[in-house]
Amino acid sequence: MATLLAIIRPGGRTQRCDARCYDARKGTACDCLCAGLNHAAGRDVAMILTRQQVQAWIAAARERDPEIHDVEIGLEVQAIPLF
Repeated sequence: MATLLAIIRPGGRTQRCDARCYDARKGTACDCLCAGLNHAAGRDVAMILTRQQVQAWIAAARERDPEIHDVEIGLEVQAIPLF
């Protein structure tokens, strides 16, 4: 399961956007970092959307919780396809 983005909060609490979101069924609830943008979009589309939104999602998470311990951006999101 590829994690596209993970935010690690104090106490080890982690919020992430991963296959539970982008491979979910349409119409189910989404409570991950993407606020529903990647929900049921499929892996490839979710990676594109995450590349476009990752900095905004991190900024929003930091605004809600300034004591974020770490941010992990999936390698698939960081690498831009050559072809």
